[in-house]
Amino acid sequence: MIKLNNKKYIALLILSIVIVVVATIGITFAYLSFNTNQAGENIIESGCYNIDFQENSSSINLNAAYPMSNDTAFRTIAPYEFTITNTCATGSGYQLILNIKNSTSDNLLSYINYSLDGATATKLTSLTATSLPSGVTSNDTKASYVIETGTLPNINASKSFSLYLWIDESADNDIMGSTFEAEVMIYQVAQAPQVELTNLVTDPSFESSSVWSGGAVDTAHAKYGTTAYRLTGSASLPEILATNSVSIPLDSTHIYYARYEVYHEGASGTAGIYWPIAEPDYVEGQSIGSAGSWNIVSAVNDRSSFTQTAAQLRLDYNNNNATTTVWYDGLILIDLTASFGAGNEPDKAWCDANIPFFEGTTLINEPS
Repeated sequence: MIKLNNKKYIALLILSIVIVVVATIGITFAYLSFNTNQAGENIIESGCYNIDFQENSSSINLNAAYPMSNDTAFRTIAPYEFTITNTCATGSGYQLILNIKNSTSDNLLSYINYSLDGATATKLTSLTATSLPSGVTSNDTKASYVIETGTLPNINASKSFSLYLWIDESADNDIMGSTFEAEVMIYQVAQAPQVELTNLVTDPSFESSSVWSGGAVDTAHAKYGTTAYRLTGSASLPEILATNSVSIPLDSTHIYYARYEVYHEGASGTAGIYWPIAEPDYVEGQSIGSAGSWNIVSAVNDRSSFTQTAAQLRLDYNNNNATTTVWYDGLILIDLTASFGAGNEPDKAWCDANIPFFEGTTLINEPS
């Protein structure tokens, strides 16, 4: 009976502390702002952005002003939601900045967590405080933190945010009577013109054995994803071939950039690409590079010799009858003419240096 009473007493004591914390911590929030405080407006237009508040008021309220775990916060807090939309014809970058006001208590600040996705929690003071951009001011600001950066690449592109703010469960009685006040500032950042690229290859990181034939999906060496494609030479064959079973759209009037990376532990031979799988090759006889590193095989080429509008792709390992092994990963095939325009296609050196591996689509800065 004594043990049960003790447990009950401890539970009541904890509850009473929570009630005290709720009753004594003054949590207030300033208004969302675009360089200046806004009150009573649901849509703000400034520069290249519209900011659309999803609530009837532009004030942010802390739904639960007491210490809690991350899981509890994501389950119980109703986030403050807003959307920014690019209204300019060109791409534009943005910074989402949280300004901490001078009225915020120092002892509370280190316990403030935030999230913009309802899944990942970040302690605010784990970020490095930053100065506001040149020409931007905020009154009575103690510290500013950039909590999100990004790009809205073209007109009508938008990004929605769900901002969660809460007190970390590790907070103790020292925070009682504290105040937290902040504002969110959305700042437009000058952005270099960007171009959208499309990787035309299905399963370019070699994760599916059903798409590729001729070798094997393998985890021994992988740079992108969890697997690469292993090709092992045969003493009876001068070359080993990896073929993608999906036909890729082809325009014989366009120029393309293709690249993949090869790894080996001491193999000999060269590498190539056939698309379509016929002569003339797309590129052939390139070095597989040094052992123990990923080496680029790439080319910029047209397909003017072919009339078909779609074709499969093949990657060659010219093993010269050696029984050595190579691993291929990170394949991209890009229609440069479609992305940059006829006559503006970048060369191989620029593509190698500026186009990262990606699947689907991506945005990169245009050549200067």
